Order: sequence, then C-alpha cells, then structure tokens
Amino acid sequence: MKHYTAAISLIKHVFSLGFKYDIVTLNIVVNCLCHLNHTPFAFSVVGMMFKIGFEPSVVTFNTIVNGLCIEGDVDYAIWFVDHMDNMGYQPDNHSFGAIINGLCKIGNSPAAIRILRKTETRKCKPSVDAASYNTIVDSLCKDGLVSEALSLFLEMATKGIQPNTITYNRLIQGLCTFGRWQEAVSLLSERKQKGIMPDTHTFNILVHALCKEGKISSARAILGQMVQIGEEPTIVTYNTMIAGYCLRNQMQQAMKVLNLMVHKGCLPDVNTYNSLIHGWCKIKRIKEAIYLLDEMINKRLNLDDSTWNTLIDGFCKVGKPLAAKELFFTMHEFGQRPNLQSCATVLDGLFKCHLFSDAISLFREMEKSNLDLNIVIYNVVLDGMCHAGKLKDAQELFSCLPAKGLKPDLYTYTIMIQGLCMEGLLVDAEELLMNMEEIMKDKGFVADATTMELLVDYFSAHKDNAFQEFQSKNLLLEKAGLFFTYQPKI
Repeated sequence: MKHYTAAISLIKHVFSLGFKYDIVTLNIVVNCLCHLNHTPFAFSVVGMMFKIGFEPSVVTFNTIVNGLCIEGDVDYAIWFVDHMDNMGYQPDNHSFGAIINGLCKIGNSPAAIRILRKTETRKCKPSVDAASYNTIVDSLCKDGLVSEALSLFLEMATKGIQPNTITYNRLIQGLCTFGRWQEAVSLLSERKQKGIMPDTHTFNILVHALCKEGKISSARAILGQMVQIGEEPTIVTYNTMIAGYCLRNQMQQAMKVLNLMVHKGCLPDVNTYNSLIHGWCKIKRIKEAIYLLDEMINKRLNLDDSTWNTLIDGFCKVGKPLAAKELFFTMHEFGQRPNLQSCATVLDGLFKCHLFSDAISLFREMEKSNLDLNIVIYNVVLDGMCHAGKLKDAQELFSCLPAKGLKPDLYTYTIMIQGLCMEGLLVDAEELLMNMEEIMKDKGFVADATTMELLVDYFSAHKDNAFQEFQSKNLLLEKAGLFFTYQPKI
C-alpha cells in the first residue's frame, strides 16, 4: 500500500511504549525513509544501528543503494557499492540490480551495461538475474537500440540465465515499435516452443502496435488468438481496438467493440469514451459525440480536458462555434477549468465564422479570469481582428503585449504584416518587417519564407514598381537571412 509515513509513525509509537528495537524493524524504517526520498535520515538510522550494537545486513545497504538511485544520485550509489567490500559486506545481485535500474531510469543504458560487465570481472561474482537483463533490454528498446537489446537477449542463454515473460514482452514491444514485425512473430513463436506462453500484456502489445500501424484486421486476428488460449481481453485491449477503428474512421466497428466489452462485463472508462467522441467528431457526427458525453455524465465518469477539447473542436469544425462557446462555459459546472487549448480553439472558431463580437467578448472575459493567456491566444485574436478589418484594434492589442509580459513571436509579426498588407499599408508592413528583424535577430530568429513571400506578393500585386524597389533592397533580404529568387505566382 506504500503508506511509508504511516508506517514510520506506527513504529515510533510502538517504541514509545517500551518495546525494544530489532534489526528487522529498523530495516523497515530505513526502507520507508528511502522511499520518501529521505536517504540522509536513512543513513542516520544505520548509524544508530551500530551505536546500539546491531549489525546492519546486506539488505540494509541494498535498501540505501536503492534509495540513492530513487533520488537520482546514482553516482554516489555506485561509489557506495564499490566501498561495501571495504566495510566487510559483499554486494549481491540486488545491489547491482538497483544501480542498473537507476542508470536505465535516467537513460544511461551504456553505463548500465558497463556495470553488468563489471560484475563479471569481480572475484566474487554476484549472480546478476533476469530482472537486471530485463531492465537493460527495456531501456535499449526505448532508446531505439533494438538490435543491441536482441544481442543482450541472446547473451542471457550463454550465461545460463533464462529469459522470462517480461524479457519476451519487452523485446516484442521494441520490435513492434520499430516495425520489425517478422522478428516479433519469430520471437512469439520461440517463446511458445519454450513453454513461455503469451500473457494478456503480450497480446495488448501486439494489438496496440498493429492498430497504431492501421493493421486493424491483423489486430482482430490477434484478439481471436487471445480468446482461443483462454486469455480474457482487458479494458486496455478493448480501448486499443476502439482507438484503432476510430483512427480509420470505422465508427460502426468501434461501437460494436464497445457493445462487446459491455456484454463481457468490462465497463468502459474515460479513455474508451474519449476515443469514440474523438472519432465521431473527426467525421463531423457531433450528435453521436454528444450522446456519448451524456452517457459519461449519467455514469458519473470524470470528464477530462481531452473530452471537452475534442467536443469544442468538433463543434467548431462543423461551423457551430456558439455551441462550442456554450460547452466552454459548461465545463465549470463539472469542476473543469478550460485550458489554453480550449481557449484557442473556441476563439478561432468564433473568428472563422465571423462572430467577431462574440469572440472579443469571450476574449475579454478570459483576460479578466485567472487564466494565464500566452502568445498563442493573442495570435489567434490578432489574426481574427486583422481578417475582420479591425486593424486599429489589432495594432492597439499588439502594442500592449510587452505590458502583459508577452513577447511577440515570428507568427505574431507575420499576422500583423499580413494585416497591414490587406489594408494596403505596404510601407508600414515593410517598416514592421525591418523592426522585427532588429528585435528578433539577437534571439536567433529570422523572417521565414512565409513572412517574406507574403510581403513580396502584396508589393507585386498592389503597388506599381514596388516589387522592383523592394527587390533592390538587398540589405533587407540579407538581414532576413533569406536568399531566394522570387517567382511570381501565376
């Protein structure tokens, strides 16, 4: 249950009643402190052991080593294990296993392999078990070094260490992730021959990888095999299949899986509904998505950001931003606070449907709230203002950005330059571009091809001889860091 603080309090209470200390109880205290990231206090308990005449065991020191690794102090853990011999304690597979696990958690697989090799050169060789190999295999696969992981897997047999279900599962997952299907199938067959049958996690790995690649028929076949050997699909299996069908817009099939899982007594969760809502919204079937939302509410499921953002985006995509706005405010009734993605989506939807007043009104409410609006939100508003012909409003908002603690980015400048060009203020647009380069060059930013071509297009289309004048200003192009031959669009 991992109630470490409660355990320590209980032990203190027991000692306060006059019960004597013993090594087992003190080891429990050390373990609790280490898991609470209080390794220095754990060392103090070890010091107390010596003081009252108890002899710490290898278990005590392994707990300390594991605590150091949990806190990320792997270098000190390595030093400590190296000095255990000097203290008369022989490090064992748990000592080195803790270090290997610590190194892999911080993404240092090469160092973990070096530790593995170091155990082989010690005079008293600790028996490194399958767990340590599994940890390194998993880390290598996550780093994309699947071939190296396979080599380590083959090495296990030569060392007399038998791979287990975890070993095979991690390798199969690594192979599937990088599309090495034939090797994954071969490994699956090999484990069966050795009597290490696939478990639920194995099948979930295969189903997930196949669905992700769009191989939904193959995933369905794997699901059939799973049932044949008596492994019951879990919520993870069903959710993966549903997500796979939704990815391919096969919503009727996704709903059939939903009905199947309910029939089998497996209750859908938030992830199930989020996948289905996203799928229906993607094909602009909002009614079906809202029906599922109502079902979630009736089942008292905790709706998360993904649920709301998907629906808000869905309403905007079908041209119903006012419904999205209503949903935006409904979030509060369910204890959800809109995030920046929700804000950007609903504002963009309102502007694109030419509901300028509604968009600005909502934006002002957002500014008054405690939402920490970023430059992305302001870019949406500036873009909406410019396209609505409200250039003066946009310029006023643009000039207020520094006071709000916001720094315009490349997209901000591009929006404003476009707004000026749309109003025929080409000289002002050129001036803003020059100003942008002066401000942003120290930050490592330069105008991109989109910004430059935008200005060139407007000069070429709207002003006699302006394009020739603009093209002749080599300094401007050099400062922008762009050297390209402009070809007018036909």
